[in-house]
Parts: sequence; structure tokens; C-alpha cells
Amino acid sequence: MLERVQDGPAQTVALRASGAVEAQDVEAAINAAVGEAATGLVVIIAPDFGGDFAELARGLATSALAHKSLVKLAVVVDPEQMDGATLNSFKASPVGIRQFAHADENAALEWAAAARRGEQRWLSA
Repeated sequence: MLERVQDGPAQTVALRASGAVEAQDVEAAINAAVGEAATGLVVIIAPDFGGDFAELARGLATSALAHKSLVKLAVVVDPEQMDGATLNSFKASPVGIRQFAHADENAALEWAAAARRGEQRWLSA
């Protein structure tokens, strides 16, 4: 399931992923949430996420192609939830997908919002 996080910065869409998530779920949630002004997207992976990271990556990649305004994509996840094969799935996106730890959730939101402000800096993850 994907639910919108309401307290994200302006021009940034934040979604929390829990349970099982498929690519079409990601695409539908992003289509419903992304407006013309949105330039950043953050997906926060809940501890109970039971979906396939490859499916999540596929949905993110398709959405990045469909929404040209999305120039910064971030995933907030604990490193122990991901393995090497999973990380490689995120490299298939036409827009780089940056990984942040849960402790850096606010940094991920600010990093994604920086695209709208024209900032090019990289915060440490």
C-alpha cells in the first residue's frame, strides 16, 4: 500500500510504502499525487514493507518517464532491508534514485525539495 505523507515540503511528493506494492500501485499513486509543480519524489519504505523492490523500481522508472518535472527521486529505507540485487534495480531509472536511511528522512525530503529551488548540492546520506 502507498499513502501520501502530508507534511512534506512544497513541490515534493512523499509516499509511504508498506505491505505489498506492485509497479502499477506506484504509478497510480504518483499519477494521483504529482502536480505540474512537483519536482521531487520521496518514497519512504516502512518496516513492514513486503513488496518487491524491483517492482517499486519499475514503477518509479515508469513514473519518471511520464512526469518529466520529476528530477529528484529518493527512497528512504534501512540498509538491512535492501541487498545488492535490490540496489541495482534502482539504477534502471532514467532519473537517479538516491537512497537515504530512515534517520535521514528529513534530509531526503529537503534534498528532493532542493530541485525546485534550483539547488544542486548533495546532502550526505
